[in-house]
Amino acid sequence: MVTTPTNSLEDTSKFFEEIIHIDQDHLYGGDDNDSDGVDDNVLSSSSPSSSSVVDKSTISSIVASYGSSSATAWLEFDRYHIWQAEPGQIKESSFPPVQGYMERKRYVFAWGDPLVSSPDALKPTSEAFIAWVKSRNLRPIWCCIGHDFEQVLVSSMGWSGVMCIHEEVLHPDHVLELTSDKVKGHTGAGLVKDLKKNLRRAEKAGVAVEEVTGRWSEEDRKQVEEGMSNWRRSKGLKGVQLASTTGQPWIDEEHRRYWVARSSGHIVGILILTPIHGPHSYLIKNAVSFPNSPRGTSEHLIHTTLQHIQADEKRLGFSITVTFGITASDHIAIVDDNGVRSGWRLTSLSKLYEQVAKGAGLLKRGEFRGKFDSEREEMYVCYPEDGLSLSGIKNLLAVLKK
Repeated sequence: MVTTPTNSLEDTSKFFEEIIHIDQDHLYGGDDNDSDGVDDNVLSSSSPSSSSVVDKSTISSIVASYGSSSATAWLEFDRYHIWQAEPGQIKESSFPPVQGYMERKRYVFAWGDPLVSSPDALKPTSEAFIAWVKSRNLRPIWCCIGHDFEQVLVSSMGWSGVMCIHEEVLHPDHVLELTSDKVKGHTGAGLVKDLKKNLRRAEKAGVAVEEVTGRWSEEDRKQVEEGMSNWRRSKGLKGVQLASTTGQPWIDEEHRRYWVARSSGHIVGILILTPIHGPHSYLIKNAVSFPNSPRGTSEHLIHTTLQHIQADEKRLGFSITVTFGITASDHIAIVDDNGVRSGWRLTSLSKLYEQVAKGAGLLKRGEFRGKFDSEREEMYVCYPEDGLSLSGIKNLLAVLKK
């Protein structure tokens, strides 16, 4: 049966309603806003092209040194598979390139850019990965990738690219200057005014934020786990949640930094920071204020962490970028179609996307992050000649449900 253009647009809109939530495990709880592991030592590679097991700690180190914010999701090894090139297969990279993905039925959903030591390795790595996927009679779709890699897929593989998401990047010096007493007005002053108000609320409520630099006590671990459990339960009451990760606090502790918010002696929130792209960039992996925490706890966690990072910048002598990760864009654009539109009508789809995004409140997370005057970098979803079909969309949503 042939699907009518109207139904095609309606079905596609459901995809865009969900895709902009899928890379968000850096979620915020509490009253301020409404945004949103396997412990084995090794993980057997699911790639027939890999002749040995993939060491979990090795993958963690590669993600910390070369990974994007999306690649940090791969460390939930019970949810993601890992493909790694054979040693020496990709000569342009000093280590065998790595790609994380999810799989369902006929589809392989590659998540984020492949990890390589040099941009020159992106093209041969994508060719090797796609060839491996097709050798298994499966269809690849690449989600949450940056501009440079999107261009590789478009130019060398003839794929198409859609922009409906972006990465929210923070600059600690800029945020701390905006929230200082000397700043009285600027573009977007209303948002900063709200941020300052919530910071004062948290301080007035006696919320104290500190970095956990030593071993966790048994009691603190218990409080974090109970708080996260209560937070997930409160989110679950709002319906089915879609996310690329499940917010497990103890994954990859070796590389991560932790801040906790305490009120009346109890932990009421946690922020987890993980390195990406080496020592010059961090992802706010989670920033969660637990149910019944004082208002402003999330903002206080983030602001205090940025103060620590600013101190690190001065001590180390280089700038450090912080990212919230990926969130919804306020519009959709087919940026490179190579003549392939999968039946979409761009004008109608754009209008429909705007209606869905506004009507469903999908931009709220971006509004919260806007308090910190974050910078936006466009991100993309890419698909091959046979298109991003309704079947592919349904299977993607299925692997993201939790």
